[in-house]
Amino acid sequence: MIGPYFAIDYQVHSYCSHDGKASIREQCLRAIAIGLDEIGFTEHKDFDPADPVVDQFDYRRYADEIDEAIGEFGSRLKIRMGVEVDYQQWFDHEIAAYLDDHAFDFVLGSVHYVDRKMLMTPEYIAGGTKEEAYRRYFRAVRESVEVSLIDVVGHLEYVNRRGVPAFGPYDWTPYPGQLAELFDLMIEYNVALEINTAGLRQGVGHTYPCEAHVALYAERGGRLLTIGSDSHQPADLAASYEVAAGIALKHGLTHVCTFHERSRKLVPLLKA
Repeated sequence: MIGPYFAIDYQVHSYCSHDGKASIREQCLRAIAIGLDEIGFTEHKDFDPADPVVDQFDYRRYADEIDEAIGEFGSRLKIRMGVEVDYQQWFDHEIAAYLDDHAFDFVLGSVHYVDRKMLMTPEYIAGGTKEEAYRRYFRAVRESVEVSLIDVVGHLEYVNRRGVPAFGPYDWTPYPGQLAELFDLMIEYNVALEINTAGLRQGVGHTYPCEAHVALYAERGGRLLTIGSDSHQPADLAASYEVAAGIALKHGLTHVCTFHERSRKLVPLLKA
């Protein structure tokens, strides 16, 4: 057991993602060893034809490996088949059609590119200010919610992975107004917020999003939460889970969401 918590990891990758470094089976074995209650795989599905891995994801292979893992480990571990959609507004129709034709337990929406430019690359930030670079990203996340296709906003402020090296330590103070509008929209659309712990091991120094914005989400009335490590290898599975759980509870977020066949359930974060 991970502390006194109901422990989920709802952002996990395997070899079914282009950048995965372990099999689904290996991730499940690690999950059982460390006491996870539920694991949610979120293999990358890309839509931009300019992306070199756009056709890499094999849904049938993924579904078969999930079924095999459930057959082997289902009595000891809840295993959910999610997908991480690389959202860009240009591909709304393609994303919608794909999700209509392919069954998942939940859809994680993540922004890695804006206007077909990778976040915080020289191409992305050329000719603009630091604040403009961040605001463009937050607008894109808002667009991902507005299309009503996703269940969870993935690693909000992932832009910091390259933003901190490009601009120095993150100053969140210019953006609460924009984030408040985003959170209000998420609450209206019943889209959950993920606390993603990858920033704690990627040199950013805080979770995605930072604690101040987790607090703002709760202040706006948000209650739908998942926790994810963005693990691409077993060693990172559920990394810093206690940190994320502590942030959530500190700000009154007492439950986490679990999903099955796009249906959401709230589970107390603290075990009785």
